Amino acid sequence: MNPVLKTEGLTKHFGGVKALDQLDLTVRQGAIQSIIGPNGAGKTTLFNVISNVIPPTVGEVFFNGENITRMQTHTIAAMGLTRTFQNLRLFSEMTVLENVMVGMHLRSKGGFFTSALKLPWVFREEQRIRGESREWLRFVGLHDHTDQIAGSLPFGNQKSLELARALASKPKLLMLDEPAAGLNMRETQDMVQLISQIRDLDITVLLVEHDMDLVMEVSDHVVVLDQGRKIAEGDPETVRKDEVVLKAYLGEE
Repeated sequence: MNPVLKTEGLTKHFGGVKALDQLDLTVRQGAIQSIIGPNGAGKTTLFNVISNVIPPTVGEVFFNGENITRMQTHTIAAMGLTRTFQNLRLFSEMTVLENVMVGMHLRSKGGFFTSALKLPWVFREEQRIRGESREWLRFVGLHDHTDQIAGSLPFGNQKSLELARALASKPKLLMLDEPAAGLNMRETQDMVQLISQIRDLDITVLLVEHDMDLVMEVSDHVVVLDQGRKIAEGDPETVRKDEVVLKAYLGEE
């Protein structure tokens, strides 16, 4: 089976620091794959380069066999590669429903002028977007908060809302940057279930996460980075016992 995502020799320099160093990564379709590593390992930099938030110094990124290294971020998203961020990026003054509807703009055919003309098909499309957005809110458990202002939600619910908005763009690959950060134990377990349910929708998941319990419970495959290099990969149990991985996290002693 062809990989949904592949990087070749991916390198990113920040001055004299190599945040990524000749990284080759493969993500197979339908998997939940985690990227782990100590602080400063290059995990978020990897996400930023893949989604072209920042360009690589050297190397290439392929999505479904197509080179996306120098494509615009919105073009990459329209192709089906969507991500969330460590820090929430919601429209805090908009309603919960409106936030999810924004996530569907890439799939919308209407523009400013067609909307201004109030054509019948534009109205039908808006109704469709509104209905699908409600379904995504139901999927993440926020269907009772549709009309609430997003910024008034508890932090855990805001995390779920960001996830619903990302899903509304109908991704083929969803990249989650620390989805459990700031969540309590119950919320973290809910996130585990959500991630598994997302995979059941035939969406490949690539996640960066510090919560090792979540990683070991939900992942099919784990890649370990240290100082921008891949030092280990395999199934969760293999990675958990890897001496090189233990040294990277805990030190030599």
